[in-house]
Amino acid sequence: MTMMKLTGMILVAIGAAGSLVALAPAPEIDPATGGNALALLAGALLIVRSRRR
Repeated sequence: MTMMKLTGMILVAIGAAGSLVALAPAPEIDPATGGNALALLAGALLIVRSRRR
């Protein structure tokens, strides 16, 4: 397993765990939710990029 793929999986896990913790629905986006979304996106991109190599 490459380092890029491992980093991507860790970021996806962090993003998924953060979105599971958000129990109260709110119409606004707080900074934690934005950070979780960025972690999910970055992790997914790293995993896809590592599979192409």
